[in-house]
Amino acid sequence: MEFIIAHIGWLIAAVIVASITSTLYWMLHPPSNRTLRIAESATEQAHTIAGNVLVVFSADISSEVLMALATRMAKGQQTQLVAIYVIEVPLTLPIDAELPQQERQALEVLTAATEIGRKVGLEIRTRTIRDRQTGPAIIQAAREENARLIVMGTYREHRYTGAPLAKVIEYVTTHTHVDVLVGVSSATEPRSMLNVAALPPKGDPKR
Repeated sequence: MEFIIAHIGWLIAAVIVASITSTLYWMLHPPSNRTLRIAESATEQAHTIAGNVLVVFSADISSEVLMALATRMAKGQQTQLVAIYVIEVPLTLPIDAELPQQERQALEVLTAATEIGRKVGLEIRTRTIRDRQTGPAIIQAAREENARLIVMGTYREHRYTGAPLAKVIEYVTTHTHVDVLVGVSSATEPRSMLNVAALPPKGDPKR
């Protein structure tokens, strides 16, 4: 009888040891499920961006807020950041026609973009591009600049359908294999970070 009890005791002890061992092994070697694999892949890609970051501006594309994000991304990955302003030239005019208002706007926007980069210690390159359509101009610039990421934005959510920017987004995303980052400002949140253009100036009683 004592022999049987002793064996039962050893058996229980073995089960407890095996349970503890398996628990410790599971803690030290968690299962490699799909979520973990996705996370690991995304982290690896984020640390191995091969190519430049292209930030797009035009009369219909305001990317100032995303520019601040892009500068930090480029600096962190030690990649070149290029800011372009696309001037759409009407078909009724020569491609090199004088467009002083549009050229002045492009200069102001790219100067501001340069200053945003300097605030985080990043020197950026800027280009003004003339084209008949913004979409093809962006695709061509992305190829020329070896862009790994195209940054565009922002648009107001409730004005997306049929808006000029919506057409550009559709064209760019369907004509490139490069990742595209687009900012969306909420239609219901007037203080959205991506909706700074719609905010009243400081001191305005409407705030």
